[in-house]
Amino acid sequence: MLDRKLFSELSEIKTTTLDLAWLLLAIAFTYLNYGTFNLLYGILGFIAVFFIHLFINFHNNYMDYKNSTSQEYREKISTIGINRESLAIVKKWMYGLAIFPLVIGAFLIYQTGWITLAIGVVGVAIGLLYSSGPKPLNSTMFGEAAVAIAISQLIPIAYSYLGLAGTAKFDSSTAISVILVSLPNTFAFFCAELSNGTCDLEADLKNGRYTLVSKVGKANALSLFKASWALAFLLVPILALMKVVPYITLLTVLLYPNIWDDLRPYLKEQVKTKTYPLVIKAVSKFSVTYIFLIAVGAIIKLVMSVF
Repeated sequence: MLDRKLFSELSEIKTTTLDLAWLLLAIAFTYLNYGTFNLLYGILGFIAVFFIHLFINFHNNYMDYKNSTSQEYREKISTIGINRESLAIVKKWMYGLAIFPLVIGAFLIYQTGWITLAIGVVGVAIGLLYSSGPKPLNSTMFGEAAVAIAISQLIPIAYSYLGLAGTAKFDSSTAISVILVSLPNTFAFFCAELSNGTCDLEADLKNGRYTLVSKVGKANALSLFKASWALAFLLVPILALMKVVPYITLLTVLLYPNIWDDLRPYLKEQVKTKTYPLVIKAVSKFSVTYIFLIAVGAIIKLVMSVF
């Protein structure tokens, strides 16, 4: 039986808070553009995504330990190794977590059709292939981009589709709009993945993982990190001028100096336990503020339509 602390570490449950933020983004987006959202399907989708997220985090921790060739990683870095937990118990919990999304997913697929199935299969496949298969994504130069896209694009698209299910309003144009709205978050999450890669560079190389950071070098990865942050902020006014997001989202740009201050320690030294959390804090701050302002814009539009 896993204790609460170990379950929290293996499931990385703190990272699931943004699943709710993506739901808020989808609700705000669909109300801004279509004035509707199926709340029941949206909430069920959130529960499914939440448990899929826990399952995939368990799976990644399990596979990283199982596939590791470094004894130092197994004993001093891996949560499973540090806590001397049985792989059999971890595996049972992992598969147990998969039951909830399977049941909820089956219901949503029955109610909304094959697109829900397709989005779910692609999302779960990326999550599983991240740390398993003949060539896991976390051992290639494509891992960082794949994770950033899966988290910041696929989940909002899934929520938006579920929210508009039965209205015949979700088409290719809607999907493109969701992608554009989510782009600032995509670049921010790509930065989070890059920072993880720079902090884990030595451990990754010892375990035979040749990530994007190992391919371009730490100095170039840090330059890419800064450029991606700049793009995340630059996209906000561009999307506002294109009327893809409300003008009020321009306030997000005011966060730039504050976030840059948060990132300075990381740019000086890349340490997983010390400076990596500062990057995650900055990413969360940016994404939550951006999504909150889109939601405020949707509320303003809703109130204006009444009067």
